[in-house]
Amino acid sequence: MAGRAAGGNGMTASTHAADVLIIGGGAGGLSCAITIASAETRKWFAGRRVIVVDDGTSDLKKARLFNAPGVEPGMLGTELLEGMEQQLARYESATILRGTVQRAERLPGRRFIATLESGEEVVAEELVLATGYKRWDVEGLDHVPEPHPRIGKANRIHLPHDGCYRIEPDLHVAGLLAGGSSQFAIAAGIGAQVAVEVLSRWAGRATHVHDNA
Repeated sequence: MAGRAAGGNGMTASTHAADVLIIGGGAGGLSCAITIASAETRKWFAGRRVIVVDDGTSDLKKARLFNAPGVEPGMLGTELLEGMEQQLARYESATILRGTVQRAERLPGRRFIATLESGEEVVAEELVLATGYKRWDVEGLDHVPEPHPRIGKANRIHLPHDGCYRIEPDLHVAGLLAGGSSQFAIAAGIGAQVAVEVLSRWAGRATHVHDNA
């Protein structure tokens, strides 16, 4: 499903519009997207859209999992990611774009714009960074990663936040980049918590969402 193309708002056919843009399609990013999109039937969801940009480099692709809750022991990370993408595809409000975000910045006012290496752009009301804890190559944001607090390797990074994974208004961090330990359940859980924070703001009250299907 392609993102909404531009009309009179100055957007072009290569520009996608979203209410939430998630950069990173690993455990944290996909978990965040699934949780947000699963609320699409709520009245207060109001037709909002979520876009995930995935560059295919999630470390989960290298894993074989034996102690992840609810995951069949021995499942390959590639299989788990494929299943999560299939789960996300159930929701009309969600889209996955394949590519690499080279730059993301805040526009005058409130929204964000992200530019992919293909030249495509995504304009979003909120931005979630879930690019993993090994590298930081998204230009344009005034935030500098710090050494990861829970990983015993000097080259692992995280982005500081307010304790609820918010870096600044409408800018969030999820997965291992948020400082979580290197476990699938933790990365996915942080992504889900970020989603609940977003949904609660949309609903105007503390909320959560469970699938009923």
